[in-house]
Amino acid sequence: MKRPFPIYNRRLYGVANSQLTPEVAAELGAILGTLLGEGAIVTTARDLYPPSRMLKRAFTAGLMSTGITVIDFHEATLPELAFSVKRFGAKAGVHFSAAPFSENSIQLVFLDSTGAEISEDRLGDLLSMYESHRAVRSVPSRVGWVSYAEYIHDIYTASAAGFVDSVPISAKEPMVVVDMNNGPAYLVLPSLLSSLGARLIAVNSGKPAPRAPARLLPHPRTLVTLADMTRASGATFAAALSADASQAFLIDDMGRPVDPDLAVAAVASLLPQGSRLAVLDSTSRVVDMVAEKNRLTLIRVRGLASDISRGMRRIKATLGASDAGEFIYPHFSPSPDGMVFIAKLLEMLCTSEIRLSTLAGSLPEVQRFTLEHEIEEEKMFSLLEYVLSLSTEVSIAPTSVKYKAGDVWVKVEVDPVRSKMYVSAEAVTRSAVEVVKKEYERLVEFLEGFA
Repeated sequence: MKRPFPIYNRRLYGVANSQLTPEVAAELGAILGTLLGEGAIVTTARDLYPPSRMLKRAFTAGLMSTGITVIDFHEATLPELAFSVKRFGAKAGVHFSAAPFSENSIQLVFLDSTGAEISEDRLGDLLSMYESHRAVRSVPSRVGWVSYAEYIHDIYTASAAGFVDSVPISAKEPMVVVDMNNGPAYLVLPSLLSSLGARLIAVNSGKPAPRAPARLLPHPRTLVTLADMTRASGATFAAALSADASQAFLIDDMGRPVDPDLAVAAVASLLPQGSRLAVLDSTSRVVDMVAEKNRLTLIRVRGLASDISRGMRRIKATLGASDAGEFIYPHFSPSPDGMVFIAKLLEMLCTSEIRLSTLAGSLPEVQRFTLEHEIEEEKMFSLLEYVLSLSTEVSIAPTSVKYKAGDVWVKVEVDPVRSKMYVSAEAVTRSAVEVVKKEYERLVEFLEGFA
């Protein structure tokens, strides 16, 4: 049976009320409840877009129909949900938020009992049962219950503040500009940074405008605004959060965007010697060069950020990171957390008394083979959405998607200012160059056939 929704990085997504209807959400909830068993606890949360709210409520009804107790966080970030799953004794967590690139799509993120995103096998079980309609409903007297976790924001904020060393931050009183991307982070991050002694300029803070399109990643125009604000305010750096606050994309103190690969390398250069850093296999080799220079132990992990989460405690890694603006602090939570990352970056920069622009500028260069093509701005997000569909495992950023073609990680990036598409890879072999050329031709063909 053909699935009514696509998948990327083990996340289900689809157009609300078309691919993902309330009926589909309710059935998915009932299937998850059947897998977990009657009496289990599931935590749920959502971003601020009405379709997310609609689908979460339908999903919750499905869970209740199988005897599941639901602890509902209402408006909360994905990091808050992941932080709380194990602490509430839940067997799973589910987060609803905007999906990448498509303005009308919603994604579902499933967490296991540790707070990490579910494994490929577990997702396969859920989808197999969904396709065969194997939900087992409870008798009326055993239908589940819903409770609201009223103080989740306060609990998370206090715990996150305790995880960060506030002494160097309060001594410097740094300023940071953050795009909240109209997500639930506005309920948490201002209090967190204030408690650490940092100053904050918040952008797009609060609920989205009525009938505004759903957007997981920051809009490229917002990044330009953040750059201008950073230069004008003298901020230590700026960061743009994803709507679920699991990703953070940096702009340095000079107002220059920091490529997500270089952000990982910059953070790696601040780690103490002997630290263990886990990164995805798709991450740039510049991180290897920094790790060797700074005497770090670097572990490359195949798969997704959730696979880093599962292996970090076993390999005793200090930090996990991906080339999609995801940073994982295993001693705090097994999930990527853009808010804690902003706080920890402030801590590291204030402790080392070094500018982010200096760090980024001192990183070694890695050879890349790049092809470019003219592209109209109105086609850019359609192109990225198409690239997203090419693979079930991708690395996404506001203006780029990285995916694997054969053995080569190919990066497709758009530039609204120059009206350009760039197709590139870290090309150290002739075969890698040929892969880039082939993918470039495929994407140009897509653009030429785009109505």
